[in-house]
Amino acid sequence: MNIISHRGSNISKYQKNTKHALLTAINLDFISGIEFDIRITKDKKIVIIHDPIINLVSNGSGLVKKLTYKKLLKYNFGTKENPSKICTLEELLDNIKNNKKILIELKDESNDYKQFVDIVYNIIKKYQLNIYIASFNYELIKYFSKKYNKCGLIIGNGINLNKKYNNFDYNILSYKYRKIYNKKETFLWTINDKKEDLEKYNIITDKPYLFKN
Repeated sequence: MNIISHRGSNISKYQKNTKHALLTAINLDFISGIEFDIRITKDKKIVIIHDPIINLVSNGSGLVKKLTYKKLLKYNFGTKENPSKICTLEELLDNIKNNKKILIELKDESNDYKQFVDIVYNIIKKYQLNIYIASFNYELIKYFSKKYNKCGLIIGNGINLNKKYNNFDYNILSYKYRKIYNKKETFLWTINDKKEDLEKYNIITDKPYLFKN
């Protein structure tokens, strides 16, 4: 079983999807990798954040795609006790010094994803790291896969079930669909309690310590 820390959750005093949380997670011996989400800002910077709006994850407000990176830097994406600035993709990758799995989910709710993909690709190609790219957006990941190996589709909970047999390098599945293409590398999301038949999978979890041997 490979333990993949979901956004660096519950692994340190830092908020999930922050640089400190993700770096703490990826440097722990029992963790095999990290998962996090990225979006594009108004000025075409790639930042680590899950939500399309910043209201619930910072002391600011607004849509990520309508805000500049400079504006986003004014807000606290951590806690009062442990404040954190929003982190760019490059800033995080610059600080990873091992070959553990880095699972990056591209968040884009529009059909205008090509510029986003091109910018992300031009960033990750600079690094000799073990980077996996994923999305719920089938057309986005299909486009990305023409440029890059290690691209996967997220499937489950009623999403992309009609595309479960695909030619991508791996799948990210909810637990009930875990036996789809069991000869293909598979990530299971988001496993937060112990279940049967997990040994051969990459487990994306908010509770990494629960699965520590």
